[in-house]
Amino acid sequence: MVSIRQLLVAAVLCAVSFLIISCGGTKEDAMDNPRFAELQALIDEYAPIKVEADISHLTERERLLIAKLAEAARICDDIFWLQSSHDALAIRDSLANMSDNESKLLTELVRIYYGPYNKMDEYKRFVGEGPEKRPDGGGFYPEDMSKEEFEAHINNNPQDKDAFEGLYTVIVRDEDGNLQAVPYHNYYKDMERLATLMDEAADLCDNPSLKEYLQLRAIAFRTSKYEDYFKSDWAWMDLKDNNIDVIIGPIESYEDGLFNYKTAFEAKVLVKDIEATKELDMFKDNIAKFQEHLPWDKKYFVSAQADGTVLQIVNVVAYTGDCNKATKSIAAALPNDPAVYEVKGGKKSMYKNLMEAKFDKILKPIADIMIAPDMAQYVNKHQMMSFVTLHEISHNLGRGYVYKKPNLTVRAALKEKYSPIEELKADICAVVGQKTLLELGLITKEDVRDAMVTFVAGLFRSMRFGSQSAHGVANFIQFRYLLEHGGIEKTEDGYYTFDEDKFFSVASDLAKYVLELQSEGDYQKASDLIKDYGEATPEIMQEFERVKSVPRDLNSTYMY
Repeated sequence: MVSIRQLLVAAVLCAVSFLIISCGGTKEDAMDNPRFAELQALIDEYAPIKVEADISHLTERERLLIAKLAEAARICDDIFWLQSSHDALAIRDSLANMSDNESKLLTELVRIYYGPYNKMDEYKRFVGEGPEKRPDGGGFYPEDMSKEEFEAHINNNPQDKDAFEGLYTVIVRDEDGNLQAVPYHNYYKDMERLATLMDEAADLCDNPSLKEYLQLRAIAFRTSKYEDYFKSDWAWMDLKDNNIDVIIGPIESYEDGLFNYKTAFEAKVLVKDIEATKELDMFKDNIAKFQEHLPWDKKYFVSAQADGTVLQIVNVVAYTGDCNKATKSIAAALPNDPAVYEVKGGKKSMYKNLMEAKFDKILKPIADIMIAPDMAQYVNKHQMMSFVTLHEISHNLGRGYVYKKPNLTVRAALKEKYSPIEELKADICAVVGQKTLLELGLITKEDVRDAMVTFVAGLFRSMRFGSQSAHGVANFIQFRYLLEHGGIEKTEDGYYTFDEDKFFSVASDLAKYVLELQSEGDYQKASDLIKDYGEATPEIMQEFERVKSVPRDLNSTYMY
């Protein structure tokens, strides 16, 4: 009997044969070259899709504005190539001049991963010479710099602390080999062009609040000063009556695996879905309740900022840089700065067209394979959207500053452990939030059942991001903890299911642990939790084989 794996390998070899023959090779070239099959299999982990959005309701000037923002987005993409790793751009450009078949496959993979390291396989190198794994510091620090050298420099030069730990500086060596911090606007030559495009976009903008944000963002790009980014983030929270939104510049710090300090460039040009956004009022109206119902020691309690919180459903029209690397984000909770959030609240954006694409291409097929048949029927797009909304809200639940240390952010206290722990908190508090909505009588038991089935299937989707992804680590922790403590069960037939009461009890225990860990800024507990639960076990790797035919993510192109 021919196995599914054998059929898949045969299909890949056929696809490679077609590619090689179409490029002037022969069928024998493909069948005799397992390297081609290996590379094509990696490419096939990403489902090709053109992400579309309806922009028919926009004015001509709004469309011109989108085009200008998309031009700026491409600059962010160029900068991110430099941040992804020191050799990313050189590898990409060296392959671009080659016409052989292997180079064409490698070029596609390098484009997906933004460099020569496979993000989904522990960041192992797959092309070129250099480090076997991507250096944790990416392109933000010298490759030969250790954490100890960085910290020793600060200890010996305390006047450099703010610049070295700043969000908007690159660490380099001077001509004598000493470390120094260089502001982004001095290091990246395209920053002035990016700022100019922001000014030009502002000139096309008829919405006063969006115009002000773009102008302030241009200033921040020219100065790399925290206070200027702060002002632009503040203005971004005040956008109103805008059909177009944009997230642009140095935002997330996932790429800094050394300290979680340095922010990576990305751009998301978004068109708001006004009607769909109205459905989110229930979530916004109950942010304070979500905070009140958190299962933690009440001594840690702080009020959640709900008044200024913005929830919106949007569609992506341009998407570049950090957010586009291998795994495409489907939502965001921003700004990351707790100083903005504590006064203005946060903006939670759900990317409808990307989310629907991932549901159709990835989540539903995984559910059909892994979830017990009597439960898999309840997986649905609506509950995926609801859970993601609660996930983004939950990023701003708990504490932003360490208990009894009002000037120390949780991010700073947990350093490079912050991102996976924060994603874990957002996920598990979203689970608790579903129970809260049920207790408030705002959703039904059937809604909760559907949401939890969708969540469990989603664990398999996100675990496949791997342990180099903050989201991957967060989902390993949840899956392993829930399975170990009986929140999730595996049937004799190999499917996954759960008992609702046990599930929520175990989820509540995990939420309490994470919330209190963050509240105390306990770096050691964060490290231990990640060490104990944050990697794939041999059993999980076997389960991945069952869903190997399902894409890991999207190989997406966009309208602009």
